Amino acid sequence: METISKLPEKRAVIGAREIAKGINSGKIKEVVVASNCPEKLYASVNVAIKKFEGDEKDMATKLGKPFPVAMAGFE
Repeated sequence: METISKLPEKRAVIGAREIAKGINSGKIKEVVVASNCPEKLYASVNVAIKKFEGDEKDMATKLGKPFPVAMAGFE
């Protein structure tokens, strides 16, 4: 799994269910997970997974969200 310090510039899809829907429909090609994201959330994901250097709070800040973000999907 590749570790990244910068998130993709594309629109992010947040939420495990929404990411799963996007993967099943073929819209999501890549998932970025926070460094402290529980593995059970992304264990069954069958697309490219990258690990963000920061934790859930850092990832939320980068995405402009006021709540912790464990994982985000990108097209």
